[in-house]
Amino acid sequence: MGLFDFIHRTLPPAYPDAPPPSYQDVAAPRSWKVHLKFGSDPDLLKRATPQVNLTIGWQAHLILNTSDIVSLMREGLYVSQKNVIVEESCLALRPHEQEHKTYYHDRHFALTGPNWKGNLVVTTFSGPIATNFRVEHLSADKVFHCDASDVSKTPQCWAYYFMIDRPHVNANYILDDTPLEGLWPWPRKEPSPQGMENEWKRKGNRRELRKAICSTCSE
Repeated sequence: MGLFDFIHRTLPPAYPDAPPPSYQDVAAPRSWKVHLKFGSDPDLLKRATPQVNLTIGWQAHLILNTSDIVSLMREGLYVSQKNVIVEESCLALRPHEQEHKTYYHDRHFALTGPNWKGNLVVTTFSGPIATNFRVEHLSADKVFHCDASDVSKTPQCWAYYFMIDRPHVNANYILDDTPLEGLWPWPRKEPSPQGMENEWKRKGNRRELRKAICSTCSE
């Protein structure tokens, strides 16, 4: 048996046995769902077990549906008051399961943007906190969980996954390591090596200046 035959017989075939997708499958409208979970205090989220204090803070769930996940990643995920459908906003109260006379205040927002629609629910025990919440209070450092999936496929296919307390599972299956902007929590753009090098040079120059001043003072 020659080398070619050996490789050919021991390795799996280059192409899967499954038939290629039909034209209808390829041309069918695509739909992705993006789900982000926020906590109002980034310091509490950085603990071993992320926490949210609903007495003095809030937790938020943002769900977006889009037909263009690539643009949403490349151009950044930005949400502001301009995206709010104001006539759909409301506040709902839910009794706490154990605490008597304690209510969850759920503030609901309907949102729309370029190539996406969404809903935001902000939950707190405090009426004033719910009243004073603004969509602009959301930020990437307050995200403790985020996932994006292609809901037009069966089974469901993940496009993005992030957990603040499990960094080893963080992944972008569409743009890989491309830095993302807006509310996407990971990966974020890091300082460039050139920028870091310049920062080190500036620090070194400051140290040399301090040494020169000290030597002058001691003379």
